[in-house]
Amino acid sequence: MRSLLMVFMALTNRWRRVLLIPCVALTAAALQQSGGFAEAAPGRRMFESNLSDSQKQQLFQARRNWGLRSYDRRLALLKSGRSCLERAQTPEAGKACMQQQRQARRRLREEGRQVVNAERRRMGLTSLPEFRRQGRGRS
Repeated sequence: MRSLLMVFMALTNRWRRVLLIPCVALTAAALQQSGGFAEAAPGRRMFESNLSDSQKQQLFQARRNWGLRSYDRRLALLKSGRSCLERAQTPEAGKACMQQQRQARRRLREEGRQVVNAERRRMGLTSLPEFRRQGRGRS
C-alpha cells in the first residue's frame, strides 16, 4: 500500500486527476458491494423495518388500493401531457407543458402520501416525513 502511495505521489498533477476518478469509482463499488453505504446512511425505508408483518401487509394494501384507484387518473395525466406537448409550437410552450405535468404529478403523489399517512395514523404509527428533493433549484 505504501509503495502504491509513493508511486501516486510521484505522478504529475495531470495524471493524479486522471487516476482519481477510477480510484473513487472502484472504492464506491467496493463499499456498495459490502453494504457499507446501506449501513452508514439509513434509507427512506427505515420506517418500515420495525413494523410487524401484519402492519406491513396493511400498509401494502393501502398503497395497492391507492395505486388501483388512481390508475385512471395517472393514465389521463400522461395522455394530457402528451397532447399538450404535441400541440406545443415553441420551447416556452413545451416548457409550460412539462411544468404543468410536474405539478400535477406532485399533487397526485402528495395525495397518495396523505392516504398512506392516514392509514399509518389509523394503525398508531407516525406519519412519513415529507420528501423534498434538494439541488438544481427545484422546490
